[in-house]
Amino acid sequence: MRTHIKVVGLVNLLFSALGLLGALGVFFGGLFGSLATLNPVAFVVGSVTSLLVASVMGLVSLFGLIAGFALLSHRPWARIVIIVVSTFRLFKWPWGTAFGAYSLWVLLNDETKQIFESSV
Repeated sequence: MRTHIKVVGLVNLLFSALGLLGALGVFFGGLFGSLATLNPVAFVVGSVTSLLVASVMGLVSLFGLIAGFALLSHRPWARIVIIVVSTFRLFKWPWGTAFGAYSLWVLLNDETKQIFESSV
């Protein structure tokens, strides 16, 4: 099960790094896209909306990135954070769903719980 934990940690780092890049893309895309309309109301609504969506994406990815590093060190709190992040990833069809389900299977396994409890 230790190999599965490493796989979850490493792929989580990859997903989180891509999520941070995606959050930047959403923010700048929404900002410049709403600016291109030359409508002040559309600019404000588009900018605020893209900022909110990018903030949520960025926070989930940042938590995943930090917890991914900690998961590789078998920190007990990282297991809980990755479970929460993996639950959010279930909604990202198809790869997020597959990896989120795999992560939940690994991290909710009894053997994994024992590994993290013994590393305290």
